[in-house]
Amino acid sequence: MINVLSVISELNFGGGENRLLNFARTIDSNRFRLTVATLYSREHPLQSQCGSMLRQFAEAVIKVHAIGLPHPSTVRGLRVMRLAGTAATLATAIARIRQLIVSARAQIVDAHLETALYTAVPAAASAGVPAAVTLYSELALWRLYDSRLTQVLLPSIRRLNLRLCSAIITDSKARAAELEHFIGRSSPVHVIPNGVHLDKPSRSRSDVLREFGIPENTQAIILGQVAGLVPFKGQAVLLDAARRILDKGCDVYVLCVGYPRLGPAYPLQLRRQAEQLGMSDRVRIQAYPGNIADVWSVIDIHVHASSIDSLPNAIIEGMSLGRPAVVSTVGAIPDHVENGRTGLIIQPDDPKAVADALLRLLGNKAFAEQLGRAAYQRYLERFTPEVTTRQIESCFESMVEAHRNRRESARSP
Repeated sequence: MINVLSVISELNFGGGENRLLNFARTIDSNRFRLTVATLYSREHPLQSQCGSMLRQFAEAVIKVHAIGLPHPSTVRGLRVMRLAGTAATLATAIARIRQLIVSARAQIVDAHLETALYTAVPAAASAGVPAAVTLYSELALWRLYDSRLTQVLLPSIRRLNLRLCSAIITDSKARAAELEHFIGRSSPVHVIPNGVHLDKPSRSRSDVLREFGIPENTQAIILGQVAGLVPFKGQAVLLDAARRILDKGCDVYVLCVGYPRLGPAYPLQLRRQAEQLGMSDRVRIQAYPGNIADVWSVIDIHVHASSIDSLPNAIIEGMSLGRPAVVSTVGAIPDHVENGRTGLIIQPDDPKAVADALLRLLGNKAFAEQLGRAAYQRYLERFTPEVTTRQIESCFESMVEAHRNRRESARSP
């Protein structure tokens, strides 16, 4: 039996959180004992803005330990004071996670996303336990949000922590190559795409349409995107494309469902864009706190026109339901969505290309259904939770074996 401690900052709605949920649901309990820990207190201002998956973990009978750190959004004061507060919080986090490693007798620390890289990984190193980290973010994203001081300090700290890892897991060859280049030497990077499982919808189609203010008896096609409301996810491109489609006489609604990751400014910008395009009555932009399968039940065509991405969970979710899709050629998307076979691929930031692809699907229902069937077969081959979990389990077993061999070698004369 291998004891695994999975650490993640919090359980908001997101791809990394869903990956951990599906892993926890399908892990082989005869060989692994899993403990899940979150860093932040469960009560903080952003919780209501970004949603919570605690209910899903509870329904799956997965116990979650909250370490109870103050959320960064609650820290106030001058920049120097905030940096000092962050350093103190990181030190506290590392100490508390180390205590949990010892009390849980963890043999593997499974760190998820950036914050866990800076806390769980050094905690594992101090406890003499091998650590794996799962990352998806493109390095260029730092430059969008971080201060200049952080841009100077963060790469060095990040590189150091990555070199402490016994395994680095990501979901695409593009991210793997980027991580290996960043670390500056050969490193144990494993490409394991997310395994996705959608529960059955909990509400009827008419109820969900009513929730979004769309006529229940509509014959219109619903163009949908399920993603965090941030500029690089491409919702603005979808709105421009939809205007072109409406101008061609097509009967469509646009549904952009997600939580505002950076505050209310971007959703407000999207609503203003829809108003300027004269189609506010055809656009819905909002979060959905319930079962995301409810949202998928009303989406007819999936659109994901992001400019920066790795392999979004939403694309895999759409494939699992056999939805025809128009997606951009970024990250690992073109590795798994085959143009003209399992979806239609377009260049990022090109509303005309999105519109042309959508018109092709709207004008040929048989072709759209064919794409959806092929996408579903691709999902069964590559993206079920069981496929992903077996790969992660194999990785963890190899880490434990290598760690054991190193310790035995150290004891030998």
